[in-house]
Amino acid sequence: MRSITRYFCAVCCTAVLAGCKGGPAPDFSGQWAEKSAERVVAVFAPAAEGGYRVQAGWRETGLAQYEAWDMSTKPGKGGALTYSDGCLERFSFEREGDTEYVEEIVYTDGAGSFRINRKGELVWKDATDEVETVFIRVDLNGDDAAIIAPELTGRVLELCRYIPDHGLLPEASGYMTEDFFKALSDAFAKPAPDDGTIDDYEWLYTFVTGNGGALPAYSVESVHRADRSHATAVIGVRDVWEPGGEPSGELSLHQMDLVLKDGHWLIADFDGHKQDCLFDQGDVDHVAGRGH
Repeated sequence: MRSITRYFCAVCCTAVLAGCKGGPAPDFSGQWAEKSAERVVAVFAPAAEGGYRVQAGWRETGLAQYEAWDMSTKPGKGGALTYSDGCLERFSFEREGDTEYVEEIVYTDGAGSFRINRKGELVWKDATDEVETVFIRVDLNGDDAAIIAPELTGRVLELCRYIPDHGLLPEASGYMTEDFFKALSDAFAKPAPDDGTIDDYEWLYTFVTGNGGALPAYSVESVHRADRSHATAVIGVRDVWEPGGEPSGELSLHQMDLVLKDGHWLIADFDGHKQDCLFDQGDVDHVAGRGH
């Protein structure tokens, strides 16, 4: 009986003390959701020297206040991770759907730790706020996998003005990444086919509203932040048939990819059209009637 007890203890100690000398370090990487209601999601990305970059935040919409955490961890005792540079940001809205908000950096020196318990659950001990939260490992996809970022709604609406519907504005260069603007510029400047059709690039002239002559009315359906410098927005578009008129028709949905560069959020792609723009010289020669 004593030998069985010793064997059981050895197995438990190996699991609990993973990460100590002689045992494999526990794998924190991936997505974790708050165990009680899965309203908060935490994403662990491997970093240098066995540490992880951790970002956590709400994935529930319709709240008056959102919080986002960011910290860099390093290996601690017993396979745990510790941090002392935790940043907590708080975004407050007067009402649901507002684009105006009050941003508050609560602290930038938060401390705490993460560990994986015997059940395989993640335990976050927030020493600054004196809170302990249990998370479970999840495999979320699409919007469910990301931290919502309602504070970006106003910026996304501003960027919608530069979506190249029926044409690319020169000033759009200040609201897009350099490579996306160049890809669009090259596509719009390509020679027209000999037969006068738009060929495979017709989407350039029906970007969101089609050929009926309507104007686009934009709405921001959701914004999710993948990390500190990348986000994705779902844009809604309805048709307006005269200046000052009411939007009508069905709501079409589009995806805008965003990148933070030099303190400004820019359009990095729209509905995956960046790849559609990347044609080689052979395509240009073919469209122009050369190289047959």
